Amino acid sequence: MKGLLIVLLLGVTSTAALAHQPVVDMAPRWNGGYGFQTRVEHANSDTITWLEGVYTFKPALRMTLKIPYSGDGLGHSIFAVPLKKYKNAARYTSNWGLTPSVRVPTGGGNDWDGGVSLSYSSESVDVYQLYDLHFLGDRRGLDINVGTVHADGQGSAWFTLWDVTAVDSDSGQRILTGPVLVYFRRNIAARLEYKLAAYDDDDEWSGNYLSFTLGIVY
Repeated sequence: MKGLLIVLLLGVTSTAALAHQPVVDMAPRWNGGYGFQTRVEHANSDTITWLEGVYTFKPALRMTLKIPYSGDGLGHSIFAVPLKKYKNAARYTSNWGLTPSVRVPTGGGNDWDGGVSLSYSSESVDVYQLYDLHFLGDRRGLDINVGTVHADGQGSAWFTLWDVTAVDSDSGQRILTGPVLVYFRRNIAARLEYKLAAYDDDDEWSGNYLSFTLGIVY
């Protein structure tokens, strides 16, 4: 059922761009599927709105685009090509992912950055988990989502997750952690998350993180 393939999982401001892919990490998984999501996030006394899209040629091959916008105007966009290897069973699915990416200077300047991520995720009828090791430009990070699935058997479900995100860059290191709540019904999904700074030795980071995501797939 397509509804069970729509979990929208995103990370934090500077690591969402590095880690999770729309829409997101898990959808769509069918040939010729596509989707869009809008993510609004508040961190470092700034609000950024991301418009993100995905097209799936086939489950193992897709392309994604993320475009950020804030009060300062358009930011640098990120184009990626997630490559996945799935293992599916009647009540369980998992995949390994390798995602090369490039950050395009649509916000100005001439600096291009390359990146890559290695991920593993799995979903059963009651447990979801995701592990993503990612690199882009001068940033390196690890993102972990683990939690429970509460499906009603009629095409909708809640996911209650806990997120841990660790980032290392030229400006320092930080660890953010907090709860994530995801609701989906058929091809529409919403995600709300809040993270506290458990460790902050990063000159470019201050405070906590809040985001809301709304997405749809076809």
